[in-house]
Amino acid sequence: MKGPSSRTQLAAVYLAYAFRYLYPLVMLPYYGRVLGPNGYGIVLAGASLSNSLWLFVGFGFPTVGSRDTVHARDSAERAEILKAHVTARLLLCVPAMIAGLVAIYLSLTFRSRPLTGAIVIAMGLTAAFNVGWYLVSTGRALASIRIEVVGFVLSFLLIVGFVHHSSDVKRVFPLLLASSGIQLAMAYWLIRSEFRGILGRLQDAVDLIRRSTTIFIYGGTSVLLAGASTYLLSTMAGPAEVSSFGVAERLIAAGLSLMSPAAQILVPKVTYMIGRETFRANRLTRRIFVLFFSGAAMSVLATVSLSGWLIPLVFGVGFEHSVAVLNLMVFVLPVSVCTQVLGMYFLVPRKLERLLARAGVLSAIVNLACAVPLASHWGALGMASARLIGELTMLAVLVAGMWRAQLLAELFDIGGKLAMPANDNTIPS
Repeated sequence: MKGPSSRTQLAAVYLAYAFRYLYPLVMLPYYGRVLGPNGYGIVLAGASLSNSLWLFVGFGFPTVGSRDTVHARDSAERAEILKAHVTARLLLCVPAMIAGLVAIYLSLTFRSRPLTGAIVIAMGLTAAFNVGWYLVSTGRALASIRIEVVGFVLSFLLIVGFVHHSSDVKRVFPLLLASSGIQLAMAYWLIRSEFRGILGRLQDAVDLIRRSTTIFIYGGTSVLLAGASTYLLSTMAGPAEVSSFGVAERLIAAGLSLMSPAAQILVPKVTYMIGRETFRANRLTRRIFVLFFSGAAMSVLATVSLSGWLIPLVFGVGFEHSVAVLNLMVFVLPVSVCTQVLGMYFLVPRKLERLLARAGVLSAIVNLACAVPLASHWGALGMASARLIGELTMLAVLVAGMWRAQLLAELFDIGGKLAMPANDNTIPS
């Protein structure tokens, strides 16, 4: 937790993120205009499946790994953490690969493109081995950002350089895989001296999986299902419907990703403060909530007002149906802000993952139960409705659970149970 102050790191993170945010804003219309609705539907379905495999193999490890690394006593303990994470991910690659092959067979989009499907699976497995969580937890957030920016620039140059026609859709995934591999190699080269062997003990890897299970149930059920929504739609509808939903889903995901840089810096900080300066940790959490919820509310108003002419202008002919889907999906933003702040900034630092697990499981069940019938009848609009219902379910379960456990009173300091120290005048740097 030593090194640059939180404000300095946040400023650098968001300065870099301003550049990174341009990437999807540029690539979305580029893909749409060059590949068309059908070609872009293939790209979106592949990205959805790849991200789902990434989330599964990740299995909540970054959250647990960050928490363990923050409290590690020395370099030897951190080396053991690294080895356990590599080994645990390798173990989960086996079921992930099997699930990926089944998913390729079931998809109307990829069944006739088995080679493309295999590359999509490789993308997901490769991405799962990133060590950004370790760099951030050891005070090297700026290094993690630089590597990520290099990856974005490289993938941009490769796509723009080699994808010019709708028939070039077959080149997209190999180029993205190459960019991801180079990015991963850079990260591991940076921390090569911190490894003491690559593979850890099987017992340590299994223990890591066990300790991460609750986090995965929270993040890997609701978030995994949300990430797989575009792929799931590809099993029930053609590429055009997949494209309509995928465009809206990508824009919403881009908005929610604005929370990621702050989480990289502030979640470890809040975790460290819990039990030491609880009042200040809660106050910082409240400020984070107000900031992001206000931004989400303004985004809803802007989207509903401007999407009708902006989507056809940016993406071109064939994407008009995305307007209605986006206007519905945008309400996911404020709901998801609430669940993410409650989960990542309040419950996870206190090791209260059981409530998150219950909320995640129930949300996933409701989402899936709604997605199949709604998407079968109304395509992209039905899938968007199911996504919103699932997010609302998670929020309702979290709020109800925290209310029963009197955790809301602690978060908002109702009754003044947590007194602020007399010399507490600033947010921790």
